[in-house]
Amino acid sequence: MKYLLFVNFFLACFVFTTITSCSHKTYKKVSVGPSYTYTIQSDFFKTDSVHYFKTSIDTYGKALSGILAIKKLNADTLKVSFFTELGVSFFDVLIMHDSYNLVRCIPQLDTKGVMNTIVEDIRWVVLFNLNQLSQPVWVKKEGMEPTVRLNYQDVYIFSQLSPDNLPLQITYVYGSKFKSKFEVKYAQFENSIPTKIFVSHFNIDLKIDLTAITFSN
Repeated sequence: MKYLLFVNFFLACFVFTTITSCSHKTYKKVSVGPSYTYTIQSDFFKTDSVHYFKTSIDTYGKALSGILAIKKLNADTLKVSFFTELGVSFFDVLIMHDSYNLVRCIPQLDTKGVMNTIVEDIRWVVLFNLNQLSQPVWVKKEGMEPTVRLNYQDVYIFSQLSPDNLPLQITYVYGSKFKSKFEVKYAQFENSIPTKIFVSHFNIDLKIDLTAITFSN
């Protein structure tokens, strides 16, 4: 019963805030520098085909917790499952670079808006669309570490990088005012793979925390 109340509450809040709220964090005033001539690194799926995360989705003081399993089926497809620690499934979805196929989903989350947001978050959590980024340039904004700006399907991705070119934070920016839609922060790296990941949205009250459990072949 508590679970059904939560997902109904999550859906109602998602719809309301998508209509009424806007982001105040922008990247409009940035100084564009020279081209970024290196390659952004990501070791996701380099040696492991499946990544497991203990995951919490928080919205308006409510939390939905479970295990997120992200499996790379091939270069163009991820299989993602989210389920409770007791094995109750929230959803199963096949994710491609520009689309997805929802295999199974609880009715309360089975709406286009909710799943579009979750799928988009998952793509960036494991940097699945990294190869779709283009036109990298260095930028500088007051109070911000040197950052690379990249074009992604006519919007921008801003990425703060470590000295060895690992993403420490990425921010998805949209619109003529460069409003921030969401950001992903990476921390506590192990073998160049982040074991703590935080997703924060700016136009809805939604946060996702992921902690790596194990990596298996």
